[in-house]
Amino acid sequence: MQSFPVLLFLLVPALIGLVVFLYIFYKKSGHTELYCEGVRNENDGEYHLALGNYEDALSEIRKLNINDKFGEKIAERIKILRTTMEYERNFRTIKR
Repeated sequence: MQSFPVLLFLLVPALIGLVVFLYIFYKKSGHTELYCEGVRNENDGEYHLALGNYEDALSEIRKLNINDKFGEKIAERIKILRTTMEYERNFRTIKR
């Protein structure tokens, strides 16, 4: 009978800790999902959608203040994507 309060005293904080951990883990993976979607859009030729995904992922990374190398990688992809979009826009205007 006395082991029940002790078990409850240990089990409730463990469950709360697990819920908090899963919430934080889910929150951090949002930027990864946005990055993956951006890569898919870029591969499909949807550069404007990919740029939006990359910028959203970068803002989430900066908001969470995590993994600076991943943020640098995304920033570099944004620069390359903007250059590619500008090149294609100039190519279309010259071709007309």
